[in-house]
Amino acid sequence: MRTAQLDEVVEFLDEYLDIDNIPDAEAALNGLQVENSGTICGFVTAVDASQQTIDRVVAECDRGTMLVVHHGLFWDGLQPT
Repeated sequence: MRTAQLDEVVEFLDEYLDIDNIPDAEAALNGLQVENSGTICGFVTAVDASQQTIDRVVAECDRGTMLVVHHGLFWDGLQPT
Protein backbone atom coordinates (compact mmCIF):
# COMPACT_ATOMS: atom_id res chain seq x y z
CA MET A 1 0.00 0.00 0.00
CA ARG A 2 1.33 3.44 -0.94
CA THR A 3 1.18 6.15 1.71
CA ALA A 4 1.86 9.87 2.00
CA GLN A 5 2.70 12.12 4.90
CA LEU A 6 -0.20 14.25 6.13
CA ASP A 7 1.85 17.43 6.47
CA GLU A 8 3.14 17.13 2.90
CA VAL A 9 -0.36 16.59 1.48
CA VAL A 10 -1.79 19.51 3.49
CA GLU A 11 1.05 21.79 2.36
CA PHE A 12 0.49 20.79 -1.27
CA LEU A 13 -3.29 21.31 -1.09
CA ASP A 14 -3.01 24.66 0.71
CA GLU A 15 -0.56 25.88 -1.92
CA TYR A 16 -2.45 24.40 -4.87
CA LEU A 17 -5.75 25.88 -3.68
CA ASP A 18 -3.98 29.15 -2.79
CA ILE A 19 -5.93 29.46 0.47
CA ASP A 20 -3.88 32.43 1.67
CA ASN A 21 -4.68 34.57 -1.39
CA ILE A 22 -8.18 33.65 -2.53
CA PRO A 23 -10.83 35.71 -0.72
CA ASP A 24 -13.36 33.84 1.39
CA ALA A 25 -15.81 34.60 4.17
CA GLU A 26 -14.13 36.15 7.22
CA ALA A 27 -15.22 33.28 9.44
CA ALA A 28 -13.94 30.59 7.04
CA LEU A 29 -11.36 28.27 8.55
CA ASN A 30 -9.81 26.75 5.44
CA GLY A 31 -7.16 24.07 5.65
CA LEU A 32 -6.60 21.11 7.93
CA GLN A 33 -9.22 20.88 10.68
CA VAL A 34 -8.61 17.45 12.22
CA GLU A 35 -5.44 15.42 11.88
CA ASN A 36 -4.55 11.77 12.23
CA SER A 37 -1.26 10.17 13.24
CA GLY A 38 0.45 11.63 10.17
CA THR A 39 0.12 9.03 7.41
CA ILE A 40 -2.49 8.96 4.62
CA CYS A 41 -3.31 5.87 2.57
CA GLY A 42 -6.36 7.13 0.63
CA PHE A 43 -8.73 9.99 -0.10
CA VAL A 44 -12.48 10.49 0.04
CA THR A 45 -14.23 13.70 -1.00
CA ALA A 46 -17.59 15.08 0.09
CA VAL A 47 -19.49 18.35 0.14
CA ASP A 48 -20.15 18.51 3.89
CA ALA A 49 -18.27 17.26 6.95
CA SER A 50 -21.45 16.03 8.62
CA GLN A 51 -21.47 13.36 11.31
CA GLN A 52 -23.09 10.99 8.79
CA THR A 53 -20.24 11.58 6.32
CA ILE A 54 -17.57 11.06 8.96
CA ASP A 55 -19.26 7.90 10.30
CA ARG A 56 -19.48 6.42 6.80
CA VAL A 57 -15.80 7.09 6.05
CA VAL A 58 -14.80 5.48 9.36
CA ALA A 59 -17.01 2.44 8.69
CA GLU A 60 -16.19 1.88 5.02
CA CYS A 61 -12.61 3.08 4.48
CA ASP A 62 -9.14 2.07 5.57
CA ARG A 63 -7.66 3.74 8.60
CA GLY A 64 -5.62 6.67 7.33
CA THR A 65 -8.11 7.76 4.67
CA MET A 66 -8.17 11.54 4.30
CA LEU A 67 -11.62 13.14 4.06
CA VAL A 68 -11.54 16.31 1.94
CA VAL A 69 -14.71 18.42 2.11
CA HIS A 70 -15.99 21.70 0.70
CA HIS A 71 -17.92 22.69 3.85
CA GLY A 72 -15.71 21.85 6.82
CA LEU A 73 -16.62 21.34 10.46
CA PHE A 74 -16.68 25.07 11.18
CA TRP A 75 -19.09 26.11 8.46
CA ASP A 76 -21.89 28.59 9.10
CA GLY A 77 -20.14 30.58 11.82
CA LEU A 78 -19.18 27.72 14.13
CA GLN A 79 -15.75 28.09 15.72
CA PRO A 80 -13.41 25.52 17.27
CA THR A 81 -13.11 25.54 21.06
